[in-house]
Amino acid sequence: MMDDIFSGLMILLEQLIRLFQLVGLPIFSVLMIVGFLLLLTSGKNPRRKKMGYVFIIAFGVLTLLIAYAPLLGHSIFGVKPLEANGDETVENMVDAAGEIGPMLFKGVWYVSIPVVFTMFYFGLLVRLSAAKNPQRRRLGLGMMIFCPVVLLAAYVTPSLMNML
Repeated sequence: MMDDIFSGLMILLEQLIRLFQLVGLPIFSVLMIVGFLLLLTSGKNPRRKKMGYVFIIAFGVLTLLIAYAPLLGHSIFGVKPLEANGDETVENMVDAAGEIGPMLFKGVWYVSIPVVFTMFYFGLLVRLSAAKNPQRRRLGLGMMIFCPVVLLAAYVTPSLMNML
């Protein structure tokens, strides 16, 4: 009876950790990138600069915590790893993951096109709405110039990865 409850709680804990890793890791990583963007675009605004630093530190620590805390907890408090059945080789793992890569790169390509064009038009809007503010004019121009670079990186990276 007690073993069934304990095994059920362990399965629940493992599923919660898995949920945190599947959902929390991308969210916290994106929020850390938002912190970098806030820091880069803050200029002389101390409030925005502080918010960028807080986002980078807090969400960076949470990202690493979610990614590595289960591994450290298992290595310290967990049981010995299970023995291999014979088909857990590196070649089998790479072959199993080989189908995911092209789909992921195609998804990045389909997501990057609207994001890049939106960023370009937003940079154009910032550039045209900055009357005599040279910092805002440079920010808008930088966003407009950076868009083709991002689109090129999103297009070339899958081709380079497929060549390797």
